[in-house]
Amino acid sequence: MKKTLKPVLAVILIFVLVGGAAAGFFIWRHHERNIEKDEALEIALGHAGLSRAELIDMDVDFDSSRSSAWYDIDFETHGMDYEYTVDAASGEILYSHSEPEHAD
Repeated sequence: MKKTLKPVLAVILIFVLVGGAAAGFFIWRHHERNIEKDEALEIALGHAGLSRAELIDMDVDFDSSRSSAWYDIDFETHGMDYEYTVDAASGEILYSHSEPEHAD
């Protein structure tokens, strides 16, 4: 029985090591670093040509689905409302809209 125990344990150890390495590689390969909330806001403000000091109200929300993540950003200055959607992985602006405040 001792003769068969060592090979069996060796095979189990190899499976554990190979499985752990494969899982680690999969996680590393598919891991995306998302930009931070403040960085997404700065991207939207830069696109609008504004600074934080000019804002009278803002809201930044993170949202995601199985395949993507994004920030919904709304902010207001004296006289204008802005809406942005910024990709959380790339920082790309996916949607932007601005209009005079209280426009219908």
